[in-house]
Amino acid sequence: MARKRSNRKLLDTKQILKILQHHACSRRQLMEEMSLSSGYKMELSLLLKHLAMQGKISRLRGGLYGPRQSNKTLHGRFVQKRAGFGFVIPDDEKESDLYIPDYLIKDAMPEDTVEVEVVVKSRTRAGDKQKRQGRIVKVLKRAREDIVGRYREADGVRLIHPDSMAGIHEFLVPKDKTKKAKHGEKVVAKVLQWPHTDQEGVAAITEVLGFEDAPGVDITSIVKKFELPVKFSRPALEQAKRIAKEPDHVSMFDRLDLRGQPIVTIDGADARDFDDAVSCEDLPEGGWRLGVHIADVAHYLEEGTRLDLEARERSTSVYLPDRVIHMLPDELSCGVCSLVPNKDRLTVSVYMEIDEQGQITKREFYRSVIHSAGRLTYEEVTSVLDGKKKKNTASPFEKELRRLYAVSLALRKKRNARGSLDFDLPEPKVVLGADGKVETIEKRVQLESHRLIEDCMIAANEAVAEYLRQEDLPAIYRIHEAPSGEKLLDFEMFLKAYGYKLEIKKPSQASQAFQRLLHAWEGKQEAAVLNIALLRAMKLAVYSPKNIGHFGLGSECYTHFTSPIRRYPDLIVHRVLTEKIAQVKLTGKQRNRRAAQMAQWGEVLSKLERRAEKAEREAVRVKQMAFMEDKLGKEFSGTISMVTQFGFFVALEAFFVEGLVRAAEMQDDYYQFEESKRILLGVNHGRRFTIGQKVKIVLKRVDRLEMQIVFGLVETTGTTHKLRTGHRPRLASKRGRKRF
Repeated sequence: MARKRSNRKLLDTKQILKILQHHACSRRQLMEEMSLSSGYKMELSLLLKHLAMQGKISRLRGGLYGPRQSNKTLHGRFVQKRAGFGFVIPDDEKESDLYIPDYLIKDAMPEDTVEVEVVVKSRTRAGDKQKRQGRIVKVLKRAREDIVGRYREADGVRLIHPDSMAGIHEFLVPKDKTKKAKHGEKVVAKVLQWPHTDQEGVAAITEVLGFEDAPGVDITSIVKKFELPVKFSRPALEQAKRIAKEPDHVSMFDRLDLRGQPIVTIDGADARDFDDAVSCEDLPEGGWRLGVHIADVAHYLEEGTRLDLEARERSTSVYLPDRVIHMLPDELSCGVCSLVPNKDRLTVSVYMEIDEQGQITKREFYRSVIHSAGRLTYEEVTSVLDGKKKKNTASPFEKELRRLYAVSLALRKKRNARGSLDFDLPEPKVVLGADGKVETIEKRVQLESHRLIEDCMIAANEAVAEYLRQEDLPAIYRIHEAPSGEKLLDFEMFLKAYGYKLEIKKPSQASQAFQRLLHAWEGKQEAAVLNIALLRAMKLAVYSPKNIGHFGLGSECYTHFTSPIRRYPDLIVHRVLTEKIAQVKLTGKQRNRRAAQMAQWGEVLSKLERRAEKAEREAVRVKQMAFMEDKLGKEFSGTISMVTQFGFFVALEAFFVEGLVRAAEMQDDYYQFEESKRILLGVNHGRRFTIGQKVKIVLKRVDRLEMQIVFGLVETTGTTHKLRTGHRPRLASKRGRKRF
């Protein structure tokens, strides 16, 4: 039987736009002008709403629609989610994020800088804050001009699936632009055409990296993805080679000679560059004189030279599982600037007199020369402090180490009293074999000797920062703003699910309130997830020429001074400090120029630091997935570390690896997320999953495209285990039909 053809006509968008171009109309007036029957009422309403969201018309008061009006526009960074929609994070921190529906994204790609128009203002309804919505007007700056991804061929179609675009976009590759890449290889490609709502993305392969399971390819892909500079230019390397391998008498002239002092370095067993050393002596009237001695990189690296510019472009050394991308060439970082034992080295020394309450009563700064008496490891120092060192292997620095430990405890106690936050966030350590493959992933141990050095370095950083502020010198500070009211409110709601309360009577007491919470959940099952939630509630620490203090450390004035071999901001601070020590006076013009430089550098160096941190985190995640790939189908014991509406994360007991159990893939029941209790609850059988609960899971898949390790829940019956399978049961009511 032939289907009856509908006589219903389609709405003419061009006609609507033409009518509204000249005057405002209500929906009823539009229907009259277009001779539409009442059956078109709903369809016209939806079309008008869609056109308004696209910015083609304006929605006016009184239910009227009219010519497009200019709305407020903002500049910001675009972030896209796997579902297709995205958000724009405005450059102006006073502005809240804007939600961008997928059909209003235009041709913006993740991390692009865009101009966005506000099309729906935020409002409050029934106590729930509605996010502002916007549409992207244009892309101001591309995050990058090339892509890194996996090349694949299917049915004669050649595609690249980019690593950085959240599984949303794919790019077509012309037949003559493949560079002979094979299916499954990682590649770098130049974008020829960006994806749009009505056009495919197109890219030409410029470099073939190899298959992902080949040694080093996974990390090389990350290096390419984040555009980390690996090689120094020839002029920069030639400059590094011209630098003397050892300091001469001229460079040591007019420096404080500390070569006879018991000064030591304390670092990891596998460290290659040593940029800080410490010493400590008792004061006659009680207390201690702490010395922190930092490699004088500024002496060797003249500002404005080619090597200096390339170091600034890197901003920081990047530590990846199988390699380190140094900020400086080996000739400096592992050579003349490294405070190796039994060698003369140029330093900048900070001496602090500290009383038994941890108060710094005096500080002095010198250009100096040291001769490190010992290269100690964290493990060696901890064994001395614990008294586990055998008598016949006693450390010659035991007295100095015990003094340092006493100073450390006093400084820490003083810092805690002012509200410094001490997070205990476990970090993964990737252990590689000789073949470059992952042998295991373990928890990075935090020893008391680590904290000892950290306490000394924080004290030195504060002493330098306070001196720079006191002398009113243009410099860079390490600042950390207090959390915003909106983030505090979100965090407070999150805490209630775990039975904790955030008690802040005055803004100035926020750090003490956070500190009380850290102590309250220390050692408990929920500690890890709450520590992460607290970190997310706080703003990021950044570099700035304006000192506003450091919230996380409870410090009124803080900077980075102690790592000039691996951090460019520290090098900047060294230059400012050593100029002052040498009594160099700046003219008004020089001072203004320096202040302008600091403002520019602070913003740029903060962004480059974030880039390095993202690359380091992703590299560890890639190695975790590679480590688990050959364990498909194997069962593990673990602990639930976080519960969400889409499932729960499980941290394995055997390795420092975490994966997701999806609620949608749990076959025994329908599960709903009870946010107030942070649990997943089975609708029919009442089974619940919550943080800290022990579970047995099986590895179902490792999805490199989604960057996810997925577990399945294992049913335990006596001594046998089996993966949950079967059909979902019928629901007792419609209440449980929500899928996750």
